[in-house]
Amino acid sequence: MLLKTVALSQIGGYLKNNRWCKIYYDHTIELDDEDDDWVEKQTKNVDYNKIKEKYAKEMEQDEQDDEDEYETEKAPMTLPQLSVRLGIIIYGELILFPILIQIFSNLFESMDMQKVFATKDIFVLCIFTAFIWTIPLFYMYYNQKATKKIIACCMIGELIRILVYLPSLMKYYNSHEYSIRVFIFFILIDIIRLLILFTFAIHVLKSEQEYAPNPRD
Repeated sequence: MLLKTVALSQIGGYLKNNRWCKIYYDHTIELDDEDDDWVEKQTKNVDYNKIKEKYAKEMEQDEQDDEDEYETEKAPMTLPQLSVRLGIIIYGELILFPILIQIFSNLFESMDMQKVFATKDIFVLCIFTAFIWTIPLFYMYYNQKATKKIIACCMIGELIRILVYLPSLMKYYNSHEYSIRVFIFFILIDIIRLLILFTFAIHVLKSEQEYAPNPRD
């Protein structure tokens, strides 16, 4: 890569400084006085206005293509496209976070190192998330009007799940089998998991999408 870069730099410098190449880049000719007659013979039939018009049209076309590409990239995603991303987030979390807990199980061991906290719990919580969020997933895929309401209900359901799980978490804490570090890591992982999900859900709620018309309307 270094040799190729050096070679290209040398060639680029030669083309930039070569007086004949400057005809293409700058549309100017720098020659000595003795070459004036030869240049006049070679360029007497050249229409420079046509050359300028040609390059001007090419530049306008390139700018238009760049604008069209930019508008295409900035076009809002449809609900079916968003449903694919939601599915990746939901089922990706179902696989990723239990694996992370298992890999870093030493962070969740009990004080006597006989038990591992959160291995089963995080899997159950991810299963619950995958179950309730599958409903808006299909509504989004089929571009239904009730999608945003169902997503809002799922977010409320996740908050209710936190309140329901709190007594179990406090029971683990009061057992004094685990250090406070275990609970901090567990709560942090669950917050990250919900933060990813809620960020995408809020993005869908704020989006302005055109829904599929109802055949009965």
